Amino acid sequence: MIKIPTIGFISAPAWLDPAPSEFSNVIVEEVRTQQAPLLLPEFDYRLESIASVQNELNLCARSLKAMGCDVVAQVGSPFAWANARSEIEARSRNKAMMTAAHAPTLMTGLAIVDGLRALGINKVAVNCTYYESDWRDGFSAFLRLCGFDITHASTLTEQGLIAPSTKMKDIGWAMTPELASKSILLAVEASPDAEAIVVTGAGTRTLDILADMEAQTKRPIIAADTILYWAIARELDLTLLPMMGSLSNLT
Repeated sequence: MIKIPTIGFISAPAWLDPAPSEFSNVIVEEVRTQQAPLLLPEFDYRLESIASVQNELNLCARSLKAMGCDVVAQVGSPFAWANARSEIEARSRNKAMMTAAHAPTLMTGLAIVDGLRALGINKVAVNCTYYESDWRDGFSAFLRLCGFDITHASTLTEQGLIAPSTKMKDIGWAMTPELASKSILLAVEASPDAEAIVVTGAGTRTLDILADMEAQTKRPIIAADTILYWAIARELDLTLLPMMGSLSNLT
């Protein structure tokens, strides 16, 4: 009897993530999924707060392992890089989860780094979508710490796609495919030398536009939602469908 793998997703506080239901649509094989949100309903989403939730991450990872998950995948890139002073420090957060759960664990922020390296990418344009300036700067600094050349970094506000007064909490979970597509194309236009476009923000769902955007931009799109699917597929030796674009050739 063939064992069906089970993937556990740790989602952000007060956020029912689409990843558990979406992941089964991007692979050939049958899988099961579980979701455990960080139990912090009044979370303020400051980078300092994000950097302080290791115990909660560990507990979620342990819970998902106890539910029978073969791998635990943490959704949302800042939980790896927020206020990290080195790549080693970021990876230590993942190691702490893995040690707590006694199971393989993956973090979105580190999957972005690993995906870029697997593609042999050096020059990166960072499309920060709904991020505010401190998140934009923090994420760009982290990618530089990991050795990447950041050729451009911009947000929806800087691209002129939303009003300057708009806050991350107002747009973060209300991204549309049209807004995401426009933002990606503007990032490419601003950075013609970039070898790939990194799209941040787990609320920016790129699966339905990924292949089309790669065809239009002629570059890999490494997005916070879909790169985690690639990391899971690589960990479990699963087969990604062509809708995953350039990532489908990396497993």
